[in-house]
Amino acid sequence: MIVIKDTKEPLVDIRKVCPHILIGNINQKILKKYGVLVRKTVAEMLNKAQENLPKGLRLIVDSAWRPAWYQKEIFESFVKKFSKFYPEWSQKKIINEVKKFVAPWKGKFASGHMTGGAVDVRIVNKKRRKIPLTTKKLPFFESAKTYSKKLPIYLKKNRQILIEAMTKAGFSNNPKEFWHWSYGDYWWAKREKKKVAIYGIIDLD
Repeated sequence: MIVIKDTKEPLVDIRKVCPHILIGNINQKILKKYGVLVRKTVAEMLNKAQENLPKGLRLIVDSAWRPAWYQKEIFESFVKKFSKFYPEWSQKKIINEVKKFVAPWKGKFASGHMTGGAVDVRIVNKKRRKIPLTTKKLPFFESAKTYSKKLPIYLKKNRQILIEAMTKAGFSNNPKEFWHWSYGDYWWAKREKKKVAIYGIIDLD
């Protein structure tokens, strides 16, 4: 059993403490009201990850801390998508399937983003053009797998650049989502076989 013992470590704004990291597709409501927030240690780790990248490449953060209302929106949007694609499924089955891909917005198993311990990232070159990490030639959930064996070699090599930079900095990856990395939250503890998660949900509302 994993116990959550929040260290009460503060949230900091990536825009202020991570000068070399770019900000990407952050939800505009969150950006305007709160900023781009992560725990202080996570911000330091992001700086290390940036240093680990080959010269000329930069990290972009597309999602950091999330309030509960936004996580709920994401969850419900997936329920609608699954309902559309699988009209023969019961509501219970749809919700159970969605839970495999989207964390809930409350409780022990809530999204790591709500703790300030998780980030969604990608990398760009000097001209700020995306380094290819995925392909539309594969189904979304197959392409999303960090170590999908069906990926072409060049994408595997590109992903390895991101993987090495983030893992050397101390982050843990969700193997179902190559872009999702975390430290300190419940899901980090589960993946790393830790008995204690050091970050719990932070509610700024």
